[in-house]
Amino acid sequence: MFEICLSRVTWLHRVPAGIKLSVLAVAGAAVFLTDDRRVLAGLVGFAFSLPLLAWLPLRPLARQVLPAAVLIAALVVFHLALGDADSAVLVAARLSTVILLAVTLTLTTRASAMVEAMERILAPLRFVGVSPAKAGFTLSLAIRFIPVLFAITGEIREAQKVRGLERSVVAVALPLLVRTLRMADDLSEAIAARAYDGD
Repeated sequence: MFEICLSRVTWLHRVPAGIKLSVLAVAGAAVFLTDDRRVLAGLVGFAFSLPLLAWLPLRPLARQVLPAAVLIAALVVFHLALGDADSAVLVAARLSTVILLAVTLTLTTRASAMVEAMERILAPLRFVGVSPAKAGFTLSLAIRFIPVLFAITGEIREAQKVRGLERSVVAVALPLLVRTLRMADDLSEAIAARAYDGD
């Protein structure tokens, strides 16, 4: 289900998972906390240039980003139709930055490395009764699910397009809900197995 580009190991693959997670967290927070166009432009430029500077293969990158790009374009058109160009720019900048950085992270970082990094970061939570292992595993799955859900949405839209139903929210939402629940069921079994191993 999750894809990692191992055909060409780049310098970005070698960057520790903790650093990449920190960059994602800081950039994700910054892009939603600022309205400064210069800061937003810098963050968008960073998000778009990072996979190119790392020489990531474009095909898997485009395959995961394209469904998100379609959704972002739809949201931009919606805001423009309401005459709110400023919101259209903000939505495009913020979502494209977070999604592209998340996709780049998932394509260059193994799930096990992300879990280990998050466990180290969340280690202080032991003192308040929270398991860093479970919290780290949950957060890593949340990050990896961002591009996966967009990819599934794109697949469903393509399938419904053949039936002329791509504009129907229900026709897209229901299959997405079913597939998401199936994945959640599979993941719950994996989490239960992990918790059992950790006991």
